[in-house]
Amino acid sequence: MKTYVATTNEGKLRELKAIFAGSALQLTKPRKLAAVDEDADTFMGNALLKARSLAAALSARRVHAAVLADDSGLEVDALHGRPGVHSARYGGTEVEWPQRRALLLTELRGVPPYLRTARFICALAFIQPDEAPITVTGQVDGFVMEAECGSGGFGFDPLFFYPAAGRSFATLSEKEKNAVSHRRRAADALLAVLRA
Repeated sequence: MKTYVATTNEGKLRELKAIFAGSALQLTKPRKLAAVDEDADTFMGNALLKARSLAAALSARRVHAAVLADDSGLEVDALHGRPGVHSARYGGTEVEWPQRRALLLTELRGVPPYLRTARFICALAFIQPDEAPITVTGQVDGFVMEAECGSGGFGFDPLFFYPAAGRSFATLSEKEKNAVSHRRRAADALLAVLRA
């Protein structure tokens, strides 16, 4: 099933393509993707905004295909859930990821390791033509480290300590991360719904 992915994030697209490889969904990037104001207060709300926008654009062009949208981010307990749905805009829209990670470390300065609990959350919205959206979520729990570790992944991966592996997401290989990530868990949930 040809499925257009509503994202401009190349890291996210790469991970989704790897995770869904071998499934019934054949992910592809649309030639044009209109910007969407991600102003919902939940990950799922933003995923639906992006999915519906792309689905409407495809329908207007008479393209008969499915749409997949992801909204994801990091929730930190010591920061009352921030950056949360604002993860990709944390510190401002013009700020690069190294500065976002530095800001997070600054905000958590003095917080002991055992209180730096956090979770990555992924919400997926899948829309097939003339059908109601299917929505699923995935979550991975861990801790925010006191310094960056690793050069893999993207976003907050160098700061996210994954207890089951005993190291940061950014030190895992792409294959290792894709086997356990929040995005993998959401994808598995979506595929289970589609099979059912």
